[in-house]
Amino acid sequence: MFVFIVHNIYSNVKLNEVIDVYLSFPIVDLLVISKASSAAAQTGVPEAEKRAYLKGRRILYLPDLTDVKDILKLDKLYLIVPNKIPSTPLDFGRLAEEIKSIRVGIAVSAGDSTFTARELELGEPVNIGINEILPPAAYAGIILYSVTSRT
Repeated sequence: MFVFIVHNIYSNVKLNEVIDVYLSFPIVDLLVISKASSAAAQTGVPEAEKRAYLKGRRILYLPDLTDVKDILKLDKLYLIVPNKIPSTPLDFGRLAEEIKSIRVGIAVSAGDSTFTARELELGEPVNIGINEILPPAAYAGIILYSVTSRT
């Protein structure tokens, strides 16, 4: 099972952009929206769920990353961080193999900062070779394309 997680999102526009990317990559079994607030929580999540449902895809809305890990029983949780945070490079080839046999989640932070220290303890911090924080749709596109091209 391959789960893509968008964490700490507040922008309805950013959420819609992530949904566009998610709907383009059937390799993802489930999109999880974690800790949404503001416009993303009020109008973005219901719209995202509607769009996914109409395409036969699944979305799960959860309050926090702890819930994501506990409820989905993930074997691996990778947290995408900028290079400047201590982390290892994400091995897309290994990830492509892992999603065939175990429950894997990839989480990106959609806020203005990366994950908190407590959140980083829930999984393995990894980077994709970029020093700055990107919008969540950019992370989704890079990661999902890179994994898809190796399967």
